Amino acid sequence: MLLAPGAPMRRGAQGEKARGRRAADDSLSRRLRQWYERYGPVAGFVIGFVYDTLTLTRIDRLVDNLILLGYAVAAGVLITLVGLSERGRPLPAWLGRNQNLLTSATHFFLGGMLSSFVVFYFKSAGVGQSFVFVVLLIGLMLANEFFADRLHNLKLLIGLYYFCWFAFLTFFVPVVTHVMGTGVFLASGIASFVPPAAILGIIYRGRRHRLWPEVMPVASIPLVVFLTVTVFYFLNWIPPVPLALKEGGIYRSVRRVGDRYEVRYQKPPWWRFWRQDERDFAYRPGDAVYCFAAVFAPTAFREEVVHHWQRRDRTGEWITTDVLTYSVVGGREGGYRGYTVKRNITPGSWRVDVRTLSGRLLGRISFEVVAGGPSRPLLTAFR
Repeated sequence: MLLAPGAPMRRGAQGEKARGRRAADDSLSRRLRQWYERYGPVAGFVIGFVYDTLTLTRIDRLVDNLILLGYAVAAGVLITLVGLSERGRPLPAWLGRNQNLLTSATHFFLGGMLSSFVVFYFKSAGVGQSFVFVVLLIGLMLANEFFADRLHNLKLLIGLYYFCWFAFLTFFVPVVTHVMGTGVFLASGIASFVPPAAILGIIYRGRRHRLWPEVMPVASIPLVVFLTVTVFYFLNWIPPVPLALKEGGIYRSVRRVGDRYEVRYQKPPWWRFWRQDERDFAYRPGDAVYCFAAVFAPTAFREEVVHHWQRRDRTGEWITTDVLTYSVVGGREGGYRGYTVKRNITPGSWRVDVRTLSGRLLGRISFEVVAGGPSRPLLTAFR
């Protein structure tokens, strides 16, 4: 068979084009891989956290809690496999060939739990001190996300795993039992020792002669975490989950109208257009000051809420003048609404601490009382 003149040249040109396309494809693939390695974890973290923020609406929703429980079980199984691998125990061949995948999956499930905790605890955080724990959660979440390659040590994994169980049971047990308090908190911490202990029991089975030198350094980490979190609790640095202050404000009057509350307040200055209550209260003798608050609680949950009315004296100390209590009943999406009222108030700086009966801070509403009556129209709204 004879080839037409120029055919080899055409084939050579086609080959050059094919090699050029392959080179371009390889270059594109390399650039995409480099982009993913640089920005993929950040994008995945942001998308996952935004998704959790939008979808985790109620701390007592059964589906959300079952998902978190599934994450905890899956992370426990994977940490067990990581520990067995570290101790030189034989694993299935496909797991031995995919150690990095094993570690990545472990941090995926731990990260899912920590991300959910940030959402739930942030919603329950009051002010100041209680945000310390939220900042700690955010720090652990970021470390788990961006330094996972360094967090493969069994000690660190067991400590983080225990912390996740403790943070989970702290709100899950009250949701199930409809009871919260110091006893429930401590019981949650003690119960959280069981999953890490089961993992260590599997990893170190049959090595009793090495129990002290090998197991105790690892087992001591959950104990340190328990003591640290307990100190945070008694310092009031942990938000009072599962309760959360949904809204609160200072008003001239509050009255119930059907299934809603009618509130009245002086129209705020135009530069404070977002304000929907009266934080600069123009007081005349005979006026009453109302503090309205909506507190979220899980369904079938009952708790006493206490309003501590406090005035700042000349030395800067906050002096409690009134302690007023009412009960909340859980279940309402927008929170159980209630209010307290104070008469014969004096000009100066005031605040109302919204607390549980045991003293856990749900939120703080600060306002100023100034002499003189309202100078702007009064507005009416419904809550």
